[in-house]
Formats: sequence, structure tokens, C-alpha cells
Amino acid sequence: MIPKVIAISNQKGGVGKTTSSVNLSVGLAMRGYKVLLIDTDYQASCSVALGIDLEYDNRSIYAVLVNLAPIQDCIIPTGRKNLDIIPSTQHLVGAEIELVTATEREFILSEKLEVIKPLYDFIFIDCPPSLGIVPINSLVASDSIIIPLQCEYFGLEGLEMLLDTVKIIQKRLKPALYIEGILMTMYDEESELAVQMLATMRANFKETLFDTFIPRDIGFVDSTASQIPVIASKNPSSMGLKAYQRLILELLERYDLRKQK
Repeated sequence: MIPKVIAISNQKGGVGKTTSSVNLSVGLAMRGYKVLLIDTDYQASCSVALGIDLEYDNRSIYAVLVNLAPIQDCIIPTGRKNLDIIPSTQHLVGAEIELVTATEREFILSEKLEVIKPLYDFIFIDCPPSLGIVPINSLVASDSIIIPLQCEYFGLEGLEMLLDTVKIIQKRLKPALYIEGILMTMYDEESELAVQMLATMRANFKETLFDTFIPRDIGFVDSTASQIPVIASKNPSSMGLKAYQRLILELLERYDLRKQK
């Protein structure tokens, strides 16, 4: 199973992709797994959340994709044990244009990752809320996809679009790609709509849905400001911390890796 490459993706924004990418990466690193987080969103939210200075234009995922630098040179230590990052940059927007004429352009990231896969147990790719050459590269480079989905009905539109995209990629580019799970986020137990949404998803997606759901928690807002992920916070009563700990155990249990390294 290891190394495992997981894309965290949804074509709709504001559903908790970056929050999930950061907390899963940090949480697994805290448990002793070697983790690489790749930020493929030009807004560089993962990089900011981990306190990485945005001054790595020549050591970024953009540099990797357009051959400005080898991928090994673009790996930046986060300062957290077992966790590295390939940061993003606003210039990543230009990669969509620069790669239009590239040969086998959908497989560029897949080829680059082969060199560094043996260094890691898990590689997470935080995808942007869009569909273009860079997001498709991210999906094709991955073994599986985690789909964060906000507990509101309009979030289903983004889910349907992504599921259609996955089917196309499976048919034309990577048949082995599969959905790791749909992760319900921003759950509010006092909201009747959220309760209904969770019940509807459990009825319709069953095994595809993670048992764990991520609640609304003011701690996520505070973690962005402090650049300390919720899962690494010192607040044992944090609902967000407990939820991501459960999610990590659920993920590891699927691959018989639940024991802490």
C-alpha cells in the first residue's frame, strides 16, 4: 500500500479541502509516518497554513510542472517532524497556459512523483476548486481521492461534477483511480438541514462515505490565524481535533496500519 498518493479534491470551493489536507498530513506525521503535502492551489492556502513563506517560485509545484527545477529541489521542510511540503505560488495560474502544448501533459506530475515516492508513506495533493490541466495532473498522479463535501444540499452539485470527472479520468487516463471516500464537513448538529444531509448521504453512498464527519468548530478559524493546525493544538476538548483523529484512524484501519509507528 505504501507509498500512497491521495488527492483531496472538490470542484466547489469552501468545503474544507485545505483544512483536511493540512490536518491529515500533520496528524499522520505526528503518528510517525513520513508525509509529503503538495499544494496545487495557486492561492497557496496549505503553504500559508503551515507558515511557509511564499518566496519559493523556483522551488514550488509550478517549478516542477514547467521544468524550472527537479522535484527533489522543490521539497521544503515544514519544521514539523516527518512532514515536508512542495509549496504553491500565484504563478501556478500560468502553468495552465504553459502546459497546453506539452506532450502527455496529463501525466507530468505522475512522472515527477516516481522519483520521490520511496521517500514517503503518504503523499497528499491539495487540489484547487477548478478543472484544468493542473487539477487533472493531480488526479492522474493519485491512487485515490478524498472528496470533502459541505453538509448543505447545494454542495451536491460540486459532487456530481467531480464524480463525472473521475469517471472520465478512469476511462481515458487512469483506470486504477478510485474514490477513497466522501468526507462530510462543516456539520452542525443543531441544523436540521445538516442532519438530513448526512442521513441522505449515508443512505445513498454507504461504503463510499467516511464514518467520520467534520463538525463546525471555531478552532479551525483560530488555527488559520495561528498557523497551528487543529490536530496539533493543545486543546483536548476541540471537536475538530477529535474528528480528524478519528478520520486518521479510520483511514489507517482500511490498510491495517492502525498501530502507531
